[in-house]
Amino acid sequence: MFTCQYKRNGLRILEVHYSNNISKLHDQIKSEQKFDILKCYQVDANLKNLSEFNTLHIDLNQDVDSIVKSFAKNTRNEINKCYRDDGVNFCINDNVTDEDISEFITLFRDFDKFKGLNTNIDELRASLIRNKNNVAFCKALKDNVIVVFNVYYFDENRARLKCSVSIRGEDNQERNLIGRCNRTSYLEAIKYFKNKNCTVFDLGGVSLTDDKDKKNIDSFKSKFGGVPVIEYEGNCPVSLKGYFFMMIYNLKKKITS
Repeated sequence: MFTCQYKRNGLRILEVHYSNNISKLHDQIKSEQKFDILKCYQVDANLKNLSEFNTLHIDLNQDVDSIVKSFAKNTRNEINKCYRDDGVNFCINDNVTDEDISEFITLFRDFDKFKGLNTNIDELRASLIRNKNNVAFCKALKDNVIVVFNVYYFDENRARLKCSVSIRGEDNQERNLIGRCNRTSYLEAIKYFKNKNCTVFDLGGVSLTDDKDKKNIDSFKSKFGGVPVIEYEGNCPVSLKGYFFMMIYNLKKKITS
């Protein structure tokens, strides 16, 4: 678990990632009355106002060979080809600076526009900055040019894929290279975080929807052999001010939906 605290719209917010005992923390925070909102990311209990979050976990207590054996055959083949033929270097940095974050956001802004993702980029930047002690960047570089740039959040137990950027493939050859780099960067991150004694590699969520693009992403992640897990996310009010804010916020959502 890791946390950070900040103020927004006059609310005192405690942001919590990956708590395995969120109910106890909720009761403690509520009794202390130091915060208005408990902002939860992938916690273990469905507190008031939280929603289900589906993801896939890879057990890092296994040896690397066993982890790789659980990958789909084509995924293993693509990774082997990348190591053998592509001349790609992989670099992982868990001492991230504001300048590093700015570099990523510049790349992500263009990627987001190209893909039509409509990400709240200002909020993504703010999240990376306030949690930068728990952020790691994984780059795949070909001839010193970034091909794939993956971002992970991590604590003492878990490494979680947050978001990623890849270059635009101009032809099938480039697109195939990007795919191999992306798959191989996952394995590089798995080995890196296993060496840091993390026990879980979290593939960053699956949508379980019928949307074609999201189904393709779900299918890609499923090829790494993770186990389905249900956790919970959302904004949980812990003060009277927080309750009123969430009541008004939820009412506005109903009116505009």
